[in-house]
Amino acid sequence: MDATVWPYLLRLVIDTFTQFDADRAAVWPALKWLLISGACLLVFVEAAYRARDFISARAFPQMEADIRMAMFDHIQHHSPRYFNEHFAGSLSNKVSDMTTQATLLLQNLTMFIPAVATSILSIIFFYEVNPLFAMILGGWIVLHLGICFAFTKKCAHYSNIHGEARSSLAGKIVDSLTNNFTVNLFFRFRFEKRQIATYQKDEQHKNYLARRYVAWMFLCLSILFLGGAFSINGFMITRWMQGSLTTGEIIQIFNTTWNVIMVLWFTGEIIPQFFQSLGIAGQALSVMEDPQDLLDTPRAVPLAVGKGEIIFENVSFHYGEKQLFQNKAVHIQAGENVGLVGYSGAGKSTFVNLILRFYPLEKGRILIDGQDIACVTLESLRQQVALIPQDPVLFHRSLLDNIRYGRTEASKEEVIAVAKLAHCDEFIRRCPEGYDSLVGERGTKLSGGERQRIAIARAMLTTAPILILDEATSALDSVTERFIQDGLEKLMENRTTLVIAHRLSTLAKMDRILVFDQGKIVEQGSHLELLAKEGHYQRMWQMQAGGFLPS
Repeated sequence: MDATVWPYLLRLVIDTFTQFDADRAAVWPALKWLLISGACLLVFVEAAYRARDFISARAFPQMEADIRMAMFDHIQHHSPRYFNEHFAGSLSNKVSDMTTQATLLLQNLTMFIPAVATSILSIIFFYEVNPLFAMILGGWIVLHLGICFAFTKKCAHYSNIHGEARSSLAGKIVDSLTNNFTVNLFFRFRFEKRQIATYQKDEQHKNYLARRYVAWMFLCLSILFLGGAFSINGFMITRWMQGSLTTGEIIQIFNTTWNVIMVLWFTGEIIPQFFQSLGIAGQALSVMEDPQDLLDTPRAVPLAVGKGEIIFENVSFHYGEKQLFQNKAVHIQAGENVGLVGYSGAGKSTFVNLILRFYPLEKGRILIDGQDIACVTLESLRQQVALIPQDPVLFHRSLLDNIRYGRTEASKEEVIAVAKLAHCDEFIRRCPEGYDSLVGERGTKLSGGERQRIAIARAMLTTAPILILDEATSALDSVTERFIQDGLEKLMENRTTLVIAHRLSTLAKMDRILVFDQGKIVEQGSHLELLAKEGHYQRMWQMQAGGFLPS
C-alpha cells in the first residue's frame, strides 16, 4: 500500500509546491492536510507491521508446536514393523521439515497480499494519469506473474524430490552415527564417508535441479524487467516533453514504477520459495499418510485381567514371505510358568510379540481371560503384560527415570527397592550422580549386563499379571544371574509367565516347556518329561555347550 500511496502523496505535494511557487508563503493551508495525511499513513503502516509481528510471534510458535506434536504422536503409534522399515533420522527430519516449511508457507503467503494490493492500486493510479500507463503496467504485471507460475510447477516437483533425498541422507547419517562403535571397531571411517557421499551426491544433484529452474525464471524476469522499465519510463518522458504530464505526475509514475518492480521482483523470489516449501512440506506430510496398522477398534474396551489365562485360537501369521504360524492353538493356564525353546527363527519371539499385539493377526484370535486382545485398548493390554527384552534399549535419561518408566507414578523409594532386587543398586550407587546419572543414547554408558538389570528392575516395578522374559538374563554373568534369579522368582509368583531362553538349565523349574521348530510346537511338557521322551528337546539338551543352544 505504501509503495503506491506514498508516490501519490508526493505527487500532490510537488504539484502544490509548483502551484504556489510565486507565493510560497501561502502554501501552508493547502500543504498541511497533505502532510497530516502522510503522517497518518506512516503511523498506520508502522502500526500494521508491528501488529503483524506480534501476531506472528504468538501464532507461528503455537502452530509449529501443534504440527510437531501431531506428527510425533501419529508416528509413535505405528507398529514396530514400521520402524524396522524406516530410518528414525529420516522420520525426525520430516517432522522438522514440516514444522519449518509450514511457517515459511504462511509467511510467504502473507507477502502475496501486499503485492496484489500494490499492483491493483498502481493500475488505478496510473489509469487516473493516463489509461495507456495502466495498460502497460497491467500487461507487465501479468507477464511477470505468468513467468513465475510457469516455472513453479517444475520447482515444486524437484523440491519434493530433493526433500525426499535430503530426508534419506539425514537417515543414513543418523544410522552411521548411531552405530559409531561398530565403525570404530572395524575402523571403517573412510568406508562410511564413501557410503554417505553416495547419498550426498544424489541430494546435491536434486538440489541443483530444483535451484536451476529458479535461476532460469529470474533470467526471464530480468529481461521482462528491463523491457517494462524502459517502456514505462520512455513513454513517461515523451508525455512530459509534450506537456501532458506535470512534474508531480512524473515523480509519481517514476517512484511507483520502481516500487512495483521491486515488490514484484521480491514476489518473484517468494513464489518459487513458496512452491519449494510446498514440495518439501508435501514429502514431509507423507508420513501422516502412512496408515497406522495397529489401532484400537471403535468399540475397544479396557482389558481386565483377573487370572492371566492365554489362549491362541487357530492363529495364522507370516512375517514377510515367511509363514511362521498356521492355525496355531495353544492354551496357557492362569499363573502357569511356561518356557519357550527352539533354534533361532523358530517363532518364539513372534509368539510373545503377538500377545503384545505388536503385529496384526491374519487369522484366528488370542484371548486373555476370555477377552479377544484385538477388541481391547492397546494401552490396557500393554499395562497388563510386562516384557523384559533380550536387548533392552534405554532412554538418554537418568537411571531413575529409566526404571520408573515401568510405572511413572512410582516413588523413588519404590524404584530403589526394585533396583536392589534386580541388583542394580550396587552399580548405580557407584555412578557420579547416583540415580540421577544419565545413561547415554540408547544406554551406551552402561554395559550390556547393566542395561539388562535396569530392564529387569523396570519390569519388576510394574504390576502386570502377565510377565514375558525374552532372554532376560542372557547378558549377565553366572554369579549375577544366580542372584537375580531369586528376584525373578519373586516377580513370577502369582503371575502367568512366559520365558524364552537358549540356556535350557534356566527352564528346569518351569511348569511346562513348549518346544518350537519352524513355527510349530513339536513337543511340550516339563523338563524331566521332555528329557524322558528322547525327542527334539533332549537333542537340544545334549547339543548344548556351556548351557547354550547352538545356532
